[in-house]
Parts: sequence; structure tokens; C-alpha cells
Amino acid sequence: MTQTDALLRLQEVDLELIRTKRALAALPQKEKIKKIKQAAKSLSSELTKLVGARKDVQIDLDDNRATHQHMLDLVEEVSTKVSTTSDYRAIADLEAQLTHLAKRIERLDFEKAALDKDLAKLQESEAKACALGRKLQSEAQIQADAYKQATADITASITNLNEEREQLVSKLDTELLEKYNTAVQRFGGLAVEKLVGNNPSICRVSLQPSSYADIRAQNTEITTCPYCHRMLVVTDPSYNA
Repeated sequence: MTQTDALLRLQEVDLELIRTKRALAALPQKEKIKKIKQAAKSLSSELTKLVGARKDVQIDLDDNRATHQHMLDLVEEVSTKVSTTSDYRAIADLEAQLTHLAKRIERLDFEKAALDKDLAKLQESEAKACALGRKLQSEAQIQADAYKQATADITASITNLNEEREQLVSKLDTELLEKYNTAVQRFGGLAVEKLVGNNPSICRVSLQPSSYADIRAQNTEITTCPYCHRMLVVTDPSYNA
């Protein structure tokens, strides 16, 4: 392989490295994983709220049941007194107590029905949130596996390109390599162009006969484009402008 061939191939490898590294940075799985993590974080916060609300309702229900049972015990106690008391006023007071207790029990039953309904809704929402959490976890694993595979494939390609690059660089003399590196920095990777006919392959500005004559007079295969100042490979020195 000549230095000219090595130089042209080096640019191809470098451009391919740029494209491959960009592809690695732009893997769709990476963005999907990010969105899944954001959704999982939001879901976790919502689930925490649901669990807290559900526990509060369960505490209220426990209190309701305890109070309800206490009222029933009081009803039984007052009823026993009614059956064993012959004093009219005492009986009237006890019956008033029973009426009050009945209203309390009725109110507790009403509150319990509402709490049961709230608890059912919260349990349903919590179950759905947990199911969604499992789904997100599964999808995250799928995307992570896909990202790992894609990363491995692209990384292997980058490794191969870097190995080839090292071989190509070893074929270029120091001065030519320095010129190439400088041109790469200046032109963002498109450092070398070929002369096809009388047209440089990148800037596409047709060489005038005088410019072409100057290039031929240099008697070299690698020169500088008089228009865009990239490195110019003259592949057809016999061309007559």
C-alpha cells in the first residue's frame, strides 16, 4: 500500500469512526432507558402516596370498627339495664341513650361504607401501579439488554477501525501525518480530496489549466488544493488540462 492509498484510506477510517461514535452516542435504547427511569421514578412517588393513603384509610376503618363494636357493647349494656329497671325516668333516660347510640351506629355504618369504597379504589390504583412498575422493570431490562448488545457490536467495530487506523498511520511519514492531522482539525474530518479529471472531489471547483500545470510541475501525488486548501491527491497525473 502506497502512502497515497494509506492517506485516502485513513480519511475513510476516520470518517467511519466519527459516524460510528455518533451512532453509539445516539443509540435509541439509551433515550428509552432514560425515559423509563423517569417514568419509574414518577410512578414510585405516586405509589408511595397511594400506599400512604391506603394505610390511612385502613387505620380509619380499624378505628371505625373498634368504635362500632364499643357502641354495640354499650347498646347491650343499656338494654340490660332497661330490662332490669322499673323506674320510669331511668327507663326514659336509658331509651334516650339507646336512641343516641343507634344514631352513632348508623353514622358509623355510613362512614364505614364510604371508607370501604375509598379503600377499594386505593387498592385498585395501587395494584395497577404495581403492575405498571413490573411492566416498566421488564421493559427496562429489555432495553438494557438491547443497549448492551448494540454497544458491544459498535464498540467492536470501533476497535477494529482503530486497529486499522494504527496500521495506516504507521505507513505515513511524520510530515505527511502532521499535515493530515492539521487538515482534519481545520476541515472537520474532510481533510483529503482526490483530483478526478480537473475537479477536486470535495470542493468541486474545476482547476484552471494554469493551476493544473502548477500541480503537475510539482511532480508529486499529494499536494494542496489551490481553492479550498485541503490535501489534494493527484491520481491522474497524465491528465492534460
